[in-house]
Amino acid sequence: MTGTRSQPLPAFNSLPILGAISLVHLLNDSIQAVIPAMFPILQTELNLSYSQLGLIAFANNIIASFLQPLIGSYTDRRPMPYLLPFGMICSMLGMLWMGVASDIVQLVLAVMLLGVGSSVFHPEGSRLVVLASGERRGMGQSLFQVLGQAGQALAPIWTIVIFAPLGQKGSWLFVIVGIIATAMLFYLAGWYKANLRESDFVRPVALKKLHAKRQGLIYYVFALIAIITFARSCYMVGVVGFYTFFQTKVLMNSLAEAQSYIFIFLVSLALGTLHGGTLADRMGLRAVLWLSVSVSGLTAVLLPFTEGWMAYLVLFISGYAAMAGFPVSLIYCLELLPERIGLISGMMFGLAFGIGAVAAIGLGAIGDWLGIKNMMIICCSLPLLGLLAFLLPMERSRRHR
Repeated sequence: MTGTRSQPLPAFNSLPILGAISLVHLLNDSIQAVIPAMFPILQTELNLSYSQLGLIAFANNIIASFLQPLIGSYTDRRPMPYLLPFGMICSMLGMLWMGVASDIVQLVLAVMLLGVGSSVFHPEGSRLVVLASGERRGMGQSLFQVLGQAGQALAPIWTIVIFAPLGQKGSWLFVIVGIIATAMLFYLAGWYKANLRESDFVRPVALKKLHAKRQGLIYYVFALIAIITFARSCYMVGVVGFYTFFQTKVLMNSLAEAQSYIFIFLVSLALGTLHGGTLADRMGLRAVLWLSVSVSGLTAVLLPFTEGWMAYLVLFISGYAAMAGFPVSLIYCLELLPERIGLISGMMFGLAFGIGAVAAIGLGAIGDWLGIKNMMIICCSLPLLGLLAFLLPMERSRRHR
């Protein structure tokens, strides 16, 4: 980029387009949030075990884990704007199927369709954000990601307002949301296609450029980041998917009250996502990672032993701290491989989804075996593994690249 530092940043390429794709991200993730929101209803209506609920979450997450990096890698070389509405159509079909599914097999297939929709949307949606943001890419990505988190935070509201009174067939109402999002995506895909340039096609860089000693450092850092991601993802999946049952069956609270705890947790995740990168700019990547794993680990372990206002506080602090570390982990890895943005992003998001998939089915099995209270104690102890972040080396100074 040319020009002096004193010049103001250029305007967004298209602020309305950025706002529209971010709004669609909210709609898309609110549809994806239907899956955990339906867990209490599905367990009652279809007599499902915790293991079967975990299998449903596993099916959705594992599809996203494998497909998202594959689709992102392919569309790096050949962007496909009209995959955006196609993905939303897959999500709508999944919603229709969930409303009539009568057994675990049909539910698994339905959520796999939802996983396809999410996998298609995120890579191409992120590329559209870059096109619309111009030089304000950081702000554009923040808006896009925060509205996605806001969509996920709506899950407890869906449980109380839609699924509690309407039951399983309440999922059909989200087809209306999907139709609105699909119409918006057809328009956005047209703008996207019209504004593609040759420079937007990524030319892969061979990993052979890396020196052998640097490869060792990269493997070491990635192993530690993978453990931190494992701890964070297991905790998040455990709270979002199963803390409702802890509230209703151990503490004997109402479903509405139980969902209010999930809402607070999801809001904290959105705020952590928004502020993590900003804090890292001021304090450094490793310092923010240290704070993230320390605060989330030491507060999460208290959750199974708290209730009332204290539980709200623990959920908010632990969720905020945990999610503040996710964008910082991504940036930390990009410091080592700045020429492989697509690869690193796909691996990080794929890893998070994949761990979430395994954690969901594993925690469900533990819940059936040891009971929901013991399962939550185990789940809330896992963030302590994140303290391995103290073994991470200092990130490279940007001035010496």
